[in-house]
Amino acid sequence: MRLILEDIQAKLTEIDPNTYYGTAAQHPKNDPWDYIVFSRDILKRNNGKSGYTDILNVSIVREEFIPEGIEEEVIEAMETIAGVRLQEGNHEYYYSVKPGTQLTVEMILLKFTHARKR
Repeated sequence: MRLILEDIQAKLTEIDPNTYYGTAAQHPKNDPWDYIVFSRDILKRNNGKSGYTDILNVSIVREEFIPEGIEEEVIEAMETIAGVRLQEGNHEYYYSVKPGTQLTVEMILLKFTHARKR
């Protein structure tokens, strides 16, 4: 049985080969901070107790700025996975300065839902 995380890894790696699960600890130290990180956020029981819903996070991280359109590309790729949909509501951008530099790092956190049956 194929795991949803393997499906996500495959889809996101098509967009950015620098795709990691959980953290970007494996990202080469001296490379630009241009990568995608995905992870599980929460698991909740459905109202009818007939199954569960996973909340999944996908963070797109880029030095300077995220190129226009990559958010939509990630959303479209994620939604090709059975049962995965973009969560309703706002998806926030975050900013930081790369340590030891003056480079701005932009990140967007996209949240997805994945329904699973018991």
